[in-house]
Amino acid sequence: MDRIQFSIILLLAFFLAHEVFSQERERESMVQFKAVGENDAVESQIMAMPEIFEQRRKRIMEKMMGEVAIFSTDDPHNFYYATGFDQSPAIVILDPESDAPFTMFIRRANPTEILWDGPRYTPADAMKKFGADLAFTLDDLDRFLVEIIRTNRSISIPFGDSRVMDRLDNRLTRRSNLKVHTDLSEIMHEMRVIKDPLEQRALMRSVDVTAAAHRRAMDLIKPGVFEYQVRAEIEYVFGKNNCENGFPPIIGSGPNATYLHYPFYDRQLQDGDLILIDIGASCDHYTADVTRTYPVNGRFSPEQRVLYELVLEAQNVGMELMRPGIGILEPHHAAMDVIFDGLFELGLLTDRNSWWQRRFYLHYGMLHYIGLYVHDVGHFADFIRSDRDFYLLNKEIKGRPMEPGMVLTIEPGLYFEANRMDYLDELLGEWATPEELREFERLVRPVYEQFAGIGIRIEDDILITEDGHINLSENAPRTVYEIEAAMNR
Repeated sequence: MDRIQFSIILLLAFFLAHEVFSQERERESMVQFKAVGENDAVESQIMAMPEIFEQRRKRIMEKMMGEVAIFSTDDPHNFYYATGFDQSPAIVILDPESDAPFTMFIRRANPTEILWDGPRYTPADAMKKFGADLAFTLDDLDRFLVEIIRTNRSISIPFGDSRVMDRLDNRLTRRSNLKVHTDLSEIMHEMRVIKDPLEQRALMRSVDVTAAAHRRAMDLIKPGVFEYQVRAEIEYVFGKNNCENGFPPIIGSGPNATYLHYPFYDRQLQDGDLILIDIGASCDHYTADVTRTYPVNGRFSPEQRVLYELVLEAQNVGMELMRPGIGILEPHHAAMDVIFDGLFELGLLTDRNSWWQRRFYLHYGMLHYIGLYVHDVGHFADFIRSDRDFYLLNKEIKGRPMEPGMVLTIEPGLYFEANRMDYLDELLGEWATPEELREFERLVRPVYEQFAGIGIRIEDDILITEDGHINLSENAPRTVYEIEAAMNR
């Protein structure tokens, strides 16, 4: 065999290997979904979707204070939860005393709108596909409202539903003593905390697609690639699986990873960077939320690795507590204890019990619900979520006990913004004296600067079960070994 023949064979072998690899990538980007613990009983419930929505409406009617419930697509998540209907505008009346307890009013589509936007659901579709007992266009709503007002029947509506309130205000008279309760939001929000089999299946699929997007992004990540190119690969996987972004992707490389929600996708990845990717596919209306942090060159540096292992250990400790009966904030407190112990050993804390030193590194509570919204609704604990100074470091606040069917994230992180030590007085002056801050800076700044520019977050989606939990996002590489193996295959 001469040199030319050998070169041709070598070239053909290269193209063949490349084609096999490309086909494998495409197969990996298409998620072949099978629910965790799927069985015939669950499958039969999924196939009976109208019945699941009907069960939800019955629970709403049992819990509401009013005699009649009226709500609209002003809150599209609650509207979909109760009806399965996702075209706005629309209004529903629930009347448990009526022969037609579920009546829907939808937009009338004229021929010009259909020409431009395509066909929409009709009242007949609302009855056949979505289980409405009666359905009309919104033009017919007022005559129903007039009858409710005339008989002075009390009404339950969601708080802030301007579409419903505007309709009622237009029909109310001075002689009317109509009683309106704004309790529907709280009722539906609390119902949404515990996911039924339909919701669990939708979330499992969303998480699987998100994990597939993470794996595809790992194949692309290398020095010279731009953050927006990583975003494009992620959204390609979402679109190929008939999903979309549940929230704007958070993709930050190098110093951008130290910002919790970096939004610009404008930096070129550099050798030695980490890249933080916080993404969630929304499939069938339900949104995942999975974060991973990868070394751009495929290998963690010693400084990156020690912090990554610390965050991972914290997450593992917190995750072990995610089971029924444990307060929602208890995994957060346990995970943060691991992080604070590690920071003290590294010289990044001078007093492991100092409240203000701990607060310097702690920015958020690491658990939240997911569902129809990425930070889904429902009672969490008896505090105001924005009052982080009150609850983040208060172990007496354990939060609501976890229950089977809850789906939550757990997302510890460490963020070493390069110039954060320059703002100690502004950040911590309320709780520490100038002398304490100067001493902290003198001892900690030299160590802090070794890690400056490093941002790490690890986030997984956890289904609470009868006897513990299932990590729905375990298919996204998470350990140092898994990540480095996947990026250097």
